[in-house]
Amino acid sequence: MVVDSDLTTQFLYEALSRGKREWELTFDAVPDLIFITDTHHTITRANRAMAERLGLRPTEVPGRKCYELFHEIGTVPGTCPFMKLLQDGEAPHVEMEEKHLGGFFEISVSPLYNEFGEITACVHVARDVTERKKAEEYRLSLEQQLQQTQRLESLGVLSGGIAHDFNNILTIILGHCALARLAGPTEVRRHLDQIELAGNRAADLCRQMLNYAGKSPLVRTEVDLNAQVREVVSMLQPAFKKKISFRYLIEPGAPLIKGDQGQVQQIIMNLVVNAVEAIGDRKGTVGIALTPHEISPETSCRDAFGNTIAPGSYVCLEVSDDGCGMSEETRQRLFEPFFTTKFTGRGLGMSATMGIIRSHNGALQLSSTLGEGSTFKIFFPTCPAATPRSGAVPVSPSPLRSGERLTGTVLLVDDEPELRQVGTVLLSGLGLNVITACNGREALEVYRERSREIDLVLMDLTMPEMDGVEAYQELRRQAPSLPVLFCSGYGKKEVSPFIDSDRHAAFLPKPYNRDQMHTMLRKLREGAGYHP
Repeated sequence: MVVDSDLTTQFLYEALSRGKREWELTFDAVPDLIFITDTHHTITRANRAMAERLGLRPTEVPGRKCYELFHEIGTVPGTCPFMKLLQDGEAPHVEMEEKHLGGFFEISVSPLYNEFGEITACVHVARDVTERKKAEEYRLSLEQQLQQTQRLESLGVLSGGIAHDFNNILTIILGHCALARLAGPTEVRRHLDQIELAGNRAADLCRQMLNYAGKSPLVRTEVDLNAQVREVVSMLQPAFKKKISFRYLIEPGAPLIKGDQGQVQQIIMNLVVNAVEAIGDRKGTVGIALTPHEISPETSCRDAFGNTIAPGSYVCLEVSDDGCGMSEETRQRLFEPFFTTKFTGRGLGMSATMGIIRSHNGALQLSSTLGEGSTFKIFFPTCPAATPRSGAVPVSPSPLRSGERLTGTVLLVDDEPELRQVGTVLLSGLGLNVITACNGREALEVYRERSREIDLVLMDLTMPEMDGVEAYQELRRQAPSLPVLFCSGYGKKEVSPFIDSDRHAAFLPKPYNRDQMHTMLRKLREGAGYHP
């Protein structure tokens, strides 16, 4: 059979033309931004979506540098996936924000080779993932709101116990004040010591309340679960009915864990409160156990959701009760946000608790029988090479050495007249001259007039007219190296973004004593080059 060569050639030409048109139509129909570059980052071809996103016609894109158009910069960025492909031979996926293009993009690259196996060009595909990023941020925001709601709700549960403890503390303080008025000179010191001890107890209660309310910064430190369990239960116990008894099984020397102390306390509190409420009005027992636990690679250990718990060293916190227990339906829905079995509207506890456990790389196991009670086990990974510790030893501030005094002038800023008075006496006792101001605005006026005299600023955080942060920012514009010490009854969270990177600034929580103030001033002097 003889085939006409001209017909064959025409057929092949038409097939190639048709294939080229189909490829071009497909190339332009893809909604992702696609462009091809040579090894010098020059765009040789771009699809319609890419051109439209840049506000150009498809014919205007070729010949331009990809970093000029896509990244709107004049040189190759350090995160360029094509450069990594050329250097390492790997085709990475990169996610970056391009503000001039109005969103976040997930960029992948694919090399094109010649017949010798050399890379001659590269296909870039940029997928717009802005909506996904927004959804992730929204989900994270909801989780944070959920945890914050649970903290505030927990404060409601705590209010009775806190009021009980504060009333006891105030009774001690007022009682010793009354006795000191009647006592002889030798006995007054003993009453003052008792008043100081009671004041420190009240300060510790406030610190815990700030932790629960989320007003302290989230800082991961070494946490002693033994100490935290006893602290939380002792704080909660006055709010519980006398029919509830606690049974402890805590092994000595449990390893430390790495976590945020406030969030760990919230987990303990949620589990204990739920256990007590499961018992209700009848007599019952809440068991709390704390044991080291090792999960080997050969062990098949699963959490409440059927997921395998990673091998490693853990501390297991177990909270059990002999209360009402849970049905299968309740167990299935227990960790849903806003699910509740309580008429009071609570029910965020376990959802928020599970979020915190996951953020600490922990795991949860649950066993419950209707009418017989429930047991929760929380597995916290131990600190690497953590050494056992039988009890937390508080670190005391460096004491004021006998005869050691500071010199110089401090600007004391506080809106409470009594605190300015007490602060003036305390600072004068350390050897400092004191100038006072009642708010941030007055502090700035004083500093402008007497800047040559002032060696350090001691400032409250919340004040009328101008607060401490605003005054600090203005002071930094005038005096970048002036030592500033914030003192506040709130946690450090409000000022952390400003002072954590400022070696000339520090934070001291109220209430403070003379030794603590001296230690902090000495640190500022040594760390910031401040020599009063």
